[in-house]
Amino acid sequence: VEMLAELGQSFKDQIPTLYYRQHSWSGLASQRFVTINGETRREGDQVAAGVKLLEILPESSVLEFQGTRFRLRALNSWVNL
Repeated sequence: VEMLAELGQSFKDQIPTLYYRQHSWSGLASQRFVTINGETRREGDQVAAGVKLLEILPESSVLEFQGTRFRLRALNSWVNL
């Protein structure tokens, strides 16, 4: 899965802002969580309008927007101006 930075600009321009504030990875899926846009989320949750958190990896998270999967490095926000 490609990093968000590697995707086309027209696609990135559609993704809502994601303020990535906390990242907790564990070997146990039930103990993994991230805090994005001020909300604690787990795998399978929606983190922003149209953005779903698919998987939390040790150094990044896999997200999906409009059917496209991408990774966002842990604790790196995406600000859509």
